[in-house]
Amino acid sequence: MPGRQPRPARTADRGGRPGGVRHLLRAAGALGRGPVAAEHAGRPLPRASDGGREPRPGRGRGVMGRHILFATIPAWGHTYPVLYGAAELRRRGHRVSCLASPRFAAEVAKVADPVPYDSPMDSDVGRAELADMSKVLRLMLQETRASFAALERVVRADPPDLLVSDVLNMAGWLVSRRFDLPLVRTWPIFASNEHFSLHQDYQSRTDDEESMRGFFAEAADFLDGVGLGSISPMEFFESQAERNIALFPRSLQPRGETFDSRYTFVAPCIRPPEESPDVPWLRAARPLAAVSLGTVFNEQNKTGFFRACVEGLEQLGWHAAVALGDKVRPEDVGPVSGRVLMRARLPMIDTLQHAAVSISHGGLTSTVEALAQGVPVLIAPQIGEQHAVADSVERLGLGVRLREPFTGAELAKTVKSVVDDADMARRLAEFRRTLLSDRRGGEFADTVERELAGQAES
Repeated sequence: MPGRQPRPARTADRGGRPGGVRHLLRAAGALGRGPVAAEHAGRPLPRASDGGREPRPGRGRGVMGRHILFATIPAWGHTYPVLYGAAELRRRGHRVSCLASPRFAAEVAKVADPVPYDSPMDSDVGRAELADMSKVLRLMLQETRASFAALERVVRADPPDLLVSDVLNMAGWLVSRRFDLPLVRTWPIFASNEHFSLHQDYQSRTDDEESMRGFFAEAADFLDGVGLGSISPMEFFESQAERNIALFPRSLQPRGETFDSRYTFVAPCIRPPEESPDVPWLRAARPLAAVSLGTVFNEQNKTGFFRACVEGLEQLGWHAAVALGDKVRPEDVGPVSGRVLMRARLPMIDTLQHAAVSISHGGLTSTVEALAQGVPVLIAPQIGEQHAVADSVERLGLGVRLREPFTGAELAKTVKSVVDDADMARRLAEFRRTLLSDRRGGEFADTVERELAGQAES
């Protein structure tokens, strides 16, 4: 279908600093499912009842009763934080659809009509590649192809009035360009503008020249194939949105005061507790530390990290619930007492509800989940974004950074200083209230409806 020529894509935020998806790929630690197994879906959420653009139908209608299409990626840290927003939009009378791979279809179906597709990231191979940064670009392009095809089918058969797309779902921006759809971009990881760049400030990129050349060649072929040949691979890589929702409080965002009205910061949806057979042990364990490096980094062999954590907590006489991942065996960590529970994966929300401290890699979603329980965080960053999270946590006085390698004695000293800090406990309680103030997704839905209203007036 012929359409208007697209306006040029912005390739940088105001001031010229990169702010698109390019600088985010090194933050692939945020792509993991989180430290909870996929089969643990949690308790139910609150239910609510060719180079140019193709024309978008429906312009000029009122705001109520619109069709809103969500494009996430199959990762708990990216899908779950938007679900209360989707549920609230449905409660307000909108029709909500959401991209969903088989692993996430049941959870998505609680708040939206699932748009099924087979995701390369759902496979064992795909999840393993998230831990190999040289393969992330290729995997993300494969994911873009699959999600673009699914989104295109929806747009042609049942055109949405607005697209809500995760910053790492590159197909969302492309579909919005192809079909002239208004776009709201969600950020479950730190955003960037002219004052803060995750790539420049934390050296989060590791792509080399050869891998980038290969990526750009494959991206150009893909763009030609979907009728978007006028968009360069660099524009595709550096895409921007005029309306953005950051799924965490502004105070956590580095240089948060510099983000203008294009960015709305909201409290995310926090996963509910699970029905896990480990809950009785967790409930009885006092005091308890939760230990995990998240799904992606648990896939790397971090035996020394886990051994030091267990040794330090044993010295304190604490209980420890440790998510080891699939690469570290309990016997590799060494002999432990009955105060230590080691699993490949743990029901993390249940664990955090009973924990006095969280020791983690500092993934933003994992950190927010701990802070939502009022738990101080000890962060051992593995990649650039997690160093940024550690900096924000220390700036707000909500936890401390762990510098690897550390000994068990050093960890024990740090844990004791954190849990004995009365001022930190007060700050944690205040921050928890901030996180829980918008649990129903009201501000998220307000932002989407403002964009709908603006489009209706245009």
